[in-house]
Amino acid sequence: MRPSETVSSNVGASLGASSTVCALATAHGIGAISVIRISGGDAIAIMRRLAGFLPENLESHKIYYGIIKSVDGNRRLDEVLISYFANGKSFTGETTFEISCHGSEAIVNDVLQELVNAGAKPAKRGEFTFRAFMNGRLDLVQAESVLAMIESRSTRASQLALRQLQGEFSTELKKIADDLTWVLAHLEANIDYASEDIVIAEADVLATRMEKLQTQVERLLSTYKQGRIVREGFQVALVGRPNAGKSSLLNALAGEERAIVTEVAGTTRDFVEAQFAMNGYRVTMIDTAGLRMTDDRVEKIGVQRTIEKLSLVDMVLYVADAREGLSEEDRAFFAKIPWHMTSVLWNKIDAPEAEARVLPDSRLFCAEPVQLISVSAHTGQGLEALRAAIVAKLSTEVSEDSTLVANVRHFEGLKTVRTAVAASLPLVLNGESPDLIALELQTGLVALYEILGLTYDDQVMDRVFKEFCLGK
Repeated sequence: MRPSETVSSNVGASLGASSTVCALATAHGIGAISVIRISGGDAIAIMRRLAGFLPENLESHKIYYGIIKSVDGNRRLDEVLISYFANGKSFTGETTFEISCHGSEAIVNDVLQELVNAGAKPAKRGEFTFRAFMNGRLDLVQAESVLAMIESRSTRASQLALRQLQGEFSTELKKIADDLTWVLAHLEANIDYASEDIVIAEADVLATRMEKLQTQVERLLSTYKQGRIVREGFQVALVGRPNAGKSSLLNALAGEERAIVTEVAGTTRDFVEAQFAMNGYRVTMIDTAGLRMTDDRVEKIGVQRTIEKLSLVDMVLYVADAREGLSEEDRAFFAKIPWHMTSVLWNKIDAPEAEARVLPDSRLFCAEPVQLISVSAHTGQGLEALRAAIVAKLSTEVSEDSTLVANVRHFEGLKTVRTAVAASLPLVLNGESPDLIALELQTGLVALYEILGLTYDDQVMDRVFKEFCLGK
């Protein structure tokens, strides 16, 4: 089934799929070069009204140089390079031109206005990618990966998006859809020949195939946390008592003054974040309110929010002041710390008062071994060991050898597939009616089709393409 056979008329109309559209493809603002894209059936006729220098016989993937003029021919607009992509050989699958002009906002606006005067329409958000999807150049997963590449904020995120754009994730989904279709086809055959007491596929054969399906789906679902880390970043929370040096450590790791540092305890009452790249990943370091018993209403809210945040991050760094050692107030909060994902930072080791202090035994924190790192936010001592610990934790959380689920829409769709297979497998083993089994499995197949964009509704299209910028 082709996407174009199932798209609703509202979506096609809202994105103007039958018209010729234009938009700025590069970022807004002043720059050396700006690129304007025009795509659609009338693109050649429209471009000839501005670029009379184009030859009669255009060659796809060739660049033409010249001066473009206003539609009435009375005004020169700019000296440009025009790239031509023939119908079926462009990103959208339509006849497309890309105009490289000087990066003045005035020039860009002039060119766009003249393209409109010549018959083009301004493109809407995501319209070029939508056309690529409608023309079978991309499936919906690949279309979403285009946006993911644009929005990627780390090397690993852009690499994941590129793998999905090249069809890695789509191939996995199509394998599952093929296996699901095989089971459904054999169930239908069993139904067709039931009156003749002929069984096309025995229950154990179907069950084996469905167990394989279940394993494939579970494996993909299990990668969602990894995919989320790659796409959105690795979140690390700094927690501990007030004045333990959390804010100073945040500033030292970020290389800038992100958090306020004073001698006054309880300065940080809300989250302060710093983001930086580490080993190709985006890391978000979160400074939290100091953990202590307090009667201050605002600070008490900050402490509660810190405790709630611990269940949402990927790693916790518990900061203890080496000058003071571990207090009863420290221990009062130990039961709330997820020690399986926590490293302890013995901070301020450069202070004279810390010289007499010995790095505590990890068993003082919890029964399980906890990584202890001596650091000084002031001198930088131990920061490299801290960075190495964060990278090591990252490497245990993310495997780059497997296909990752990084999009919540894909995750929810696969959960529907898992539910359908899990509900139908016992029915097969118990010898239930093939009609009932097929009904469950069809729900899963529809969910896979929706992920790939083989069937969809207006809400899905709006959610996917309205997040795009103009020109893409």
